[in-house]
Amino acid sequence: MLMTTPPLLERLARHDDLIELIGEKVKGIMWGGAHMDADTRDLLRTEVFPGCALYGTYGNTMILGGATERLGLGPDEPCVFDPRTPFVTVSVVDPASGAPVAYGERGQVVMNHVSESALLPGNLERDLAIRVPPPEGAVGDSVADVGPVAMFDDEVVIEGVY
Repeated sequence: MLMTTPPLLERLARHDDLIELIGEKVKGIMWGGAHMDADTRDLLRTEVFPGCALYGTYGNTMILGGATERLGLGPDEPCVFDPRTPFVTVSVVDPASGAPVAYGERGQVVMNHVSESALLPGNLERDLAIRVPPPEGAVGDSVADVGPVAMFDDEVVIEGVY
């Protein structure tokens, strides 16, 4: 298993010797810490590392968890992240009003962590995403096409692992 960020994975993919080594030694690649667009995800999964399962995660340390890529997605489906409910939940809201956007619409991500060990409700994230219905029985929303906002609290957003 290789755990990495998308920028580092893209750098590794520039070197044929590293592609070959990963192809020989690695069965799965887990990525997170920065967004990965759909075209890059498809290229890495089908062309660069076809023998490895490519699996994404989305979350942050501030919320003490996050969401994992939904299993069983088809090759033409977007990467959907399902939070680990009921303790970590996600909602997608209109940044101006704070009201939930409709399913299939893009908005700003709000994460919540409610458990015996932490109460961290209403954390407005520096990410935009498409609101997706959650799996049956889950609480809150799932998200797809996650990417950073350009500005947050009048500051330019620098994406990456902090």
